[in-house]
Amino acid sequence: MTDEEKKAKRAAYMVQWKKNLSRFQKEKRRIQMNEYRKKARENWTLEYLEKVRERSRIYYSKNKEKLLANMAIYRENKKKNHVN
Repeated sequence: MTDEEKKAKRAAYMVQWKKNLSRFQKEKRRIQMNEYRKKARENWTLEYLEKVRERSRIYYSKNKEKLLANMAIYRENKKKNHVN
């Protein structure tokens, strides 16, 4: 099985898994994720944020054409899917 097949299989599994969760399980998961995010954000320092910004700038400058192409594809698909 190739990596793409594994990813597709995993994505299909996750979609089905999310559909089968009850309302209470979804609410519990949402609360847990919010707590996790809150805890993760507590330790952010200005130096860390500056480092992250610099990393993002470098990534964007290296992959600008690819990112812009993906954004264009996204906008096209959005137009197709949201036409009434």
